[in-house]
Amino acid sequence: MQNQPKRFRLEIEGVRAIAAILVAVYHIWFNRVSGGVDVFFIMSGFLITTSLFSMYRKQDGIFIFQYIVKLLKRLMPSAWFIAIVTFIASYFLVSSHTRPQFFNELIASLFYFENWQLANDAVDYLAQNNEASPYQHYWALSIQFQFYLIWLFLFKSALFAKKAMSRLKFERLVLVILVIVSIASFIYSVYLTSVNQPVAYYHTFTRVWEFGLGGIISIIIHRIELPKVVAWLFGWLGLIGLLIGGVIFQVSTVFPGYAALWPTMSAVLILLAGNTSQKWSAYNLLASKPLVSFGKISYAFYLWHWPILILFFHYFDRGTVSLKAGLAIIALATVLAYVTIYGIEQPLRKINTSFRLTVIRLSTIIALVGSGLWIYHVTVIPPPNVQALLTSDNPGALIYLSNDDYKTYNRDTLIPDLTTGQHDSSEVYRDGCFTIDGQIDFDLCEYGETKQYEKTIALIGGSHSAHWQPMLDQFGKDNNVRITTYLKGKCRFTLEDTSDHPECLDWFDNVIEHVLANPPDLVFTTGDISKFDGDTLPEGFVDAWKVFEEANVPLFLVRDTPWYPYRIPDCLREADGDWNEVCKIPRSDIVREPSLLSTASTIPTNATVFDPTDYFCDEEYCYPIIGNVITHFDSNHITASFSRSLAPIMEKPLKQALQMKS
Repeated sequence: MQNQPKRFRLEIEGVRAIAAILVAVYHIWFNRVSGGVDVFFIMSGFLITTSLFSMYRKQDGIFIFQYIVKLLKRLMPSAWFIAIVTFIASYFLVSSHTRPQFFNELIASLFYFENWQLANDAVDYLAQNNEASPYQHYWALSIQFQFYLIWLFLFKSALFAKKAMSRLKFERLVLVILVIVSIASFIYSVYLTSVNQPVAYYHTFTRVWEFGLGGIISIIIHRIELPKVVAWLFGWLGLIGLLIGGVIFQVSTVFPGYAALWPTMSAVLILLAGNTSQKWSAYNLLASKPLVSFGKISYAFYLWHWPILILFFHYFDRGTVSLKAGLAIIALATVLAYVTIYGIEQPLRKINTSFRLTVIRLSTIIALVGSGLWIYHVTVIPPPNVQALLTSDNPGALIYLSNDDYKTYNRDTLIPDLTTGQHDSSEVYRDGCFTIDGQIDFDLCEYGETKQYEKTIALIGGSHSAHWQPMLDQFGKDNNVRITTYLKGKCRFTLEDTSDHPECLDWFDNVIEHVLANPPDLVFTTGDISKFDGDTLPEGFVDAWKVFEEANVPLFLVRDTPWYPYRIPDCLREADGDWNEVCKIPRSDIVREPSLLSTASTIPTNATVFDPTDYFCDEEYCYPIIGNVITHFDSNHITASFSRSLAPIMEKPLKQALQMKS
């Protein structure tokens, strides 16, 4: 992935060029991944292993400081320059609500942990709704940097072992270590891809085997002498495999397990074919001047093409790219790549080393301080105080208990404000009380009155149950009730298996077992589905209710809250006029009448049904601001502030439901 000095293996530059072009073409026109990044990883493993052996042979050792400085000199100039320019451009071209997310990813990209940022977002239910970021492609560069550090550790370990056992050959030691590490990484890659593919895609240790494979080839390649015909065939098989891999596999959903063998083995075949310059060989094509020239700027081209594409989508509010626009994106990325490599990176490499290190240190300090302040601002500032909601200025749903107009609002005292609105979510996300994808165990947390409580309510379900936690927390504190949470993204209160989320059934079975072994006084959950999810109440809901009815555990079934076809915070930010007028929506568009819950004929005798819809909508419209409080932090989850404001309204039916257990 990184820009390398000219080497005798000219076909490697050609492979880089084709891989980079494939990545861009698949991103721009096919909205899918090509496998080109995996080819980069193979080539990087091949080259860095060769480089480390060269250092060992020339200097009789592996020198950490020299290695790190050389590494930063290769990776940082282009990556940091492009990342910072991208953020500046996004400031002017993209809606302001994306800035917190983009800034967080900028920091993750500058310090080479963007892959872990994205892996975390892959299991963070709310972060899965993030905007497409102009920094997402830095995940590959982050893994590459981490891999280089891992390789340094492996080589130093081999050197230490050689000194302890002088009879062992250094090359053989390294080969054995790489084989062991690569096999372990591949096994882990296959496993994690099968149980949690989104995390596996960005995980460092599911990708190490790809670098390791390139490293192993670099060690043994001089011992392999293929017949010219075989080498010719390998070259073309590898090149064709590289070109069609993205067509055969939907890389973004099946990699990096077994499927990643396709592009990696294609790259291996090209490496094994070597510099066979027979007539019509793949080598002659890959070593041609145009591809070699492009290969030298492929690193910068890769870094430029993605932010240009994402900014194009944002600025023109489009989700597809025409042929003409796509070619323009490629042309612009190519021009900027040449300017970056030859106008910025290469001149910086010629600067005095001590001055360059000083610049690196200062840049690092500035970035760390800036990121620390930003993270404090975004994550440490607490959510709005619930007492503020109970005033006449910010009553939220409580305004329905007065004679005031629930649709009026004060821009100056709006809760939450437009800047933090999308972050006003339930505490369960920040507290780690929301079970992630790929797990069937539950994360049990307690809210409300957790010490001297008289009753217990178990909150069970997915994110649409989770957004009731702030209301229940307030109710529990006011009424000496403990709230226990059993929550998992995309998993409803149902015994019905779904092909989209098959693990939910196992998770819910575990929840049922624990809840029935420790029965609460009431189970609170979402009791139906939105208008957009179907026209009938799933049988799995009814079956789950029966389990708790037979166990004499009362249920509090709340109707699902309105789902908007757009994100409320985005609409409010973009609205120039009256917010409730611009962002309101006809009730009939998003609310089914009558509700599936109200017409169900199998409601348990010990169940209480509550419909909150009228606190979001009047007879004609649903509104994004009620009682000076924003109702939703995205399109379908209610804000923690509005949830809390419903506590006094739901207090009476909750108290009555708590008395139903015999």
